Amino acid sequence: MSASEEVVYHAKAPVKEGLQAGAIGAGVGLLVSAAQNSLGTHSHGAAGVFARTGGTIGVFAAMAGVFAATDSAVGNIRETKDAWNSVAAGCASGLVAGGFQRSAQTMVFGCLGMGAMMGAFDLSGNSLKGKYAEMTEQQKQTWRETQTNNK
Repeated sequence: MSASEEVVYHAKAPVKEGLQAGAIGAGVGLLVSAAQNSLGTHSHGAAGVFARTGGTIGVFAAMAGVFAATDSAVGNIRETKDAWNSVAAGCASGLVAGGFQRSAQTMVFGCLGMGAMMGAFDLSGNSLKGKYAEMTEQQKQTWRETQTNNK
């Protein structure tokens, strides 16, 4: 991308994004809850997925929904898609995680930890391999310039 090209941001619907991600998060939470239920000793049987470890489903759904909605909302406000959106969304989902623990300290450190992790992940190209792995030197230089000259 040259300096004369302008990146066009496409707005997202935060509520729609949050509900979709929340549904996916609830599915993942159901799987985690089922694993927790199968490893524990109790008298609830299969209903223990909801009765005993069902809070896990809500935590996963809430964190995923809040992350996606915040990422979209911040992106819409700033009219850009970059790592700062992920930092804000990670912070919001960390606050939710701490809220489920009913601890202000967990909320603060959840915000800091999730925000830093998600920002770093976004900066690395949304890949554990890294953004630089497949770039030429010219592409790396151009990417560095776009990151330092961002709005």
